[in-house]
Amino acid sequence: MFEGREYLVSEARYLKLDIEIPYEEILLEAKNLREIFIPYRQNGYDFYGWHSLPIRGLSSKDPYSWEQYDLPSARAAAEKMIWTEIADQCPITTNWLKTVYPSQSYARVRFMLLEPAGQIGFHSDTTYSVLGAVNIALNNPDNCKWHWRDGDTLQFVPGDVYAMNNSYEHSVINDSNEDRYHLIVHHYDSTDQWKDLFTQAMIKQNVQGYFHYSTELF
Repeated sequence: MFEGREYLVSEARYLKLDIEIPYEEILLEAKNLREIFIPYRQNGYDFYGWHSLPIRGLSSKDPYSWEQYDLPSARAAAEKMIWTEIADQCPITTNWLKTVYPSQSYARVRFMLLEPAGQIGFHSDTTYSVLGAVNIALNNPDNCKWHWRDGDTLQFVPGDVYAMNNSYEHSVINDSNEDRYHLIVHHYDSTDQWKDLFTQAMIKQNVQGYFHYSTELF
């Protein structure tokens, strides 16, 4: 089923994508599910106030990557991915994923919530320098910023869609009195529409990189 896909290899930290999304309506769907978000990576020290809710994944209660479960590989996890019952509770979000976003094969798709005064400690999510995970700001309080280890920051604006290079250590601090809601999308395919979306963004932003085909899923 999963023979392989192309990845955008790049040293860039992010790539802003030009894709329309009804983020205000999706935000309302996420807010309506506020009470069932799951605490995520909370250790009480440098990770606190962070929550997740899987729309697609192993289940609605399993927000982590495959390494955290009794699975031998990402490919094994891919075979078990489902649209959870949360997908039925956020029809606008699910319709956008199925009809607008250029993928036919999804990995994890999650709402992510960072509470007021919450913090995502410095971490990296992969050793691969790829513009992969797509991070979508449904809202973003003015005093909530993405930080890199060297001190650079990124201020998301509601509706922003970024492909992030999560091999760089990063942190997020919500120094506001408002919940921050984002949608994070991973997928297992590389459609022509996906490649065109990323290529046009690279040209517009003068970002260097190349597409690399791999039979490994990550």
